[in-house]
Order: sequence, then structure tokens, then C-alpha cells
Amino acid sequence: MKSITKTELNKTDKLNPAAKQWAIDNLDYLNRKNPKLLGTSKKIEKGNSKTIHTVVVYLQPADKVAVKTLCKQSDFADCKRDCLISSGHLGMTLAQNAATRRTILLLLRPDFFCAKLSAEITKLARKKNLLVRLNGTSDVDFTNFIAAHPQINFYDYSKDARRVNRNTLKNYDITYSGSAASKQAIKATARMVKSGHRVAIALNTKELRGEFKRPSNLADFDKDDLRPHDAKTLGALKSKGTSKQTRAEINASPNHFFYTENTLIQLQNLL
Repeated sequence: MKSITKTELNKTDKLNPAAKQWAIDNLDYLNRKNPKLLGTSKKIEKGNSKTIHTVVVYLQPADKVAVKTLCKQSDFADCKRDCLISSGHLGMTLAQNAATRRTILLLLRPDFFCAKLSAEITKLARKKNLLVRLNGTSDVDFTNFIAAHPQINFYDYSKDARRVNRNTLKNYDITYSGSAASKQAIKATARMVKSGHRVAIALNTKELRGEFKRPSNLADFDKDDLRPHDAKTLGALKSKGTSKQTRAEINASPNHFFYTENTLIQLQNLL
């Protein structure tokens, strides 16, 4: 890979000012050889077995690094503040730095990024039956890359209904990620369910004492991350990285990315 220079960083229009400064301050790290693009998580590892091995790419979402958002529906879904990139192990400094470096490489060295990603996938696929998620915390259209690897199975969650609807690749499974951020977002979630897509929603609960439970008619998408193995149904995930006070505040608001008991009723009334 051609090294990224301070001059290039100052001139580029692809990175926001904060990302530029981070890159300048961490130039040696940014240009370190053989950066690792594929990773994992505790939830993803739940689905690993003798017959399947899942890997994921974690990028910095939306406009956290990029000037042109990597999550085109993030404003509509109102999901930037609640993105998983800041929770659990992903919120730790090492993971944040790695995600930032990957994102800058994607933006400034896309050919290198795709070649490196292809090499990592190919190497793992020699020994394991792979399932690859390219958007762990982003919503980038990797259709061309996926089409170039027909022997590998890919999957994603996406808030981009158009991309979900137009996907025709047999090796690419997409679950629509619904939102309760507005009446329009709830209606969009309902449309995708009624259109026969698999749809995931995040519930504003950890199911602690006094909090509502996941309704039994919603599939449990917390059990693992093997969405391609699930039916085309509506499933739910519990809130991650929130406090009980925050969840109480969300319950008091008319609309939020997370589904509350109230907005869940609104959704169910549309189905």
C-alpha cells in the first residue's frame, strides 16, 4: 500500500476535520503493514460451530470519520447516538482506533482495502465454511465486492430499504433494520415486514425488573447473529449499552430509534 501522508490528509475532502487530525497524530499506526480487517464479537461467536465460522468488519459509522456518510439512512432512523460502535468491547480505545484506521483505508485506499479484505476472506475460506458480515457498524453498499466472491456467503443488517429490496445476489442475505424514530420510520418498518423481508428492531429494554419483555411473537435475534438461518420474520434485540435512567427517558419520549412499548403497539397495529 502507498503510504498515506500528512499532505494527502490535509488535502482530502473524504475525511472530516477530527478524523484528519486523528490520522495525522497516528500516522505511523495508520500506515502500519498488514492491518487486520476482519474481526468478531461475543454475539457472533455464539453462532460459530464445526460447520460455520462468522467474521465481521467494524467501521466507524455514518459521519464519525467520513464526510459523506457511510450510513445513508442514519438520520431517518436516528441511530447515530445509539450505534453499537460505542458499546462493549467496541467502545474500548484499541477497538475504536482499529475501526477508525479501517474506515480511513476504505476511504483513501479503497483498492488496497478490497484486495486486503479479499485476501483475508480467501485465506479463512480454505479451512472454514465462512459467513461474512461486512457492515458490523456501518451501512456501506458492498454489492460489487460481494458479487465478485460468489463462493462466499455474506449477510448484513441495513436500514436502506432500497438496497434490501433490490438485492438479487444469492450469496448475500440482508435483514432490514427498523426504527421507531418517527411515524414515517414505523410505517417503513411495517412495509418491510409486510413485503416479506426479515426485519430486526431494537427494543428499549434489558428485561430487568419493571421493564417490558420481548413479545413472544417476535423472534429472539439476541440468541446469535446467524440471521440468514432465520425465517423471513420480525425479530427483536434488546437495548445494548444503555442505563436504566436512559431507557426511562426514552420511554417518556414520543419517538426514538429504540422501540418502546408504545411504539411497538403502533407497529403491531400496522401489521
